[in-house]
Amino acid sequence: MKITKLEQSGFILEAENGYRLALDIASLTPIEKLEGITVDAMLVSHIHGDHFSPEHIKKLSPKKLYLGSECIEALGEEKLTSEIIEAKAGNEVDIEGIKVIFFEVDHGPNVGQKPRENFGFLIEIDSEKIYFGGDIFYPSGINVSALEVDKALIPVGGFYTFGPEEAASFAKQFKTIKEVIPMHYEKSPENKDAFLAAYSRIS
Repeated sequence: MKITKLEQSGFILEAENGYRLALDIASLTPIEKLEGITVDAMLVSHIHGDHFSPEHIKKLSPKKLYLGSECIEALGEEKLTSEIIEAKAGNEVDIEGIKVIFFEVDHGPNVGQKPRENFGFLIEIDSEKIYFGGDIFYPSGINVSALEVDKALIPVGGFYTFGPEEAASFAKQFKTIKEVIPMHYEKSPENKDAFLAAYSRIS
């Protein structure tokens, strides 16, 4: 499995068979950066513009698009080529052999517009397990104390999500993590290194 990180919480996971799954590629990724890139399926965690962007979805042209009801309503009459599949917390789906569990995470008290859904994802691809925390502010969603993952994608930006210290403490709650990948720090880039230093101290 190959993983490519884009801005904020955007990722592309590419399976050994070439199938590409996109996560939360949206407004903070320059649209021209996606030139020539297509994906097979896409997951969107919630409605905020740094995670959900119809323009970016059109550019990536996923065949299958998994959205919460709030994002589906926001599309309105927007024309997409994708098959839109409504996602709900607790759903378990199989996307061409890639298994995904959707769960709700707490966005915290500082959000001006609290989203109706705010998902995290637990993904199994090519025998690897990946935790995607979405915009998590408080430990929430699923109990990670017994969770063994190959990669954990955790926000570290602060204010709307975990900050560096909170993210490091949360990461230590997992039973095992082989690799932690910080995300959601474009507006406070110094938080990436602050998180890595904090996580190293308590590892």
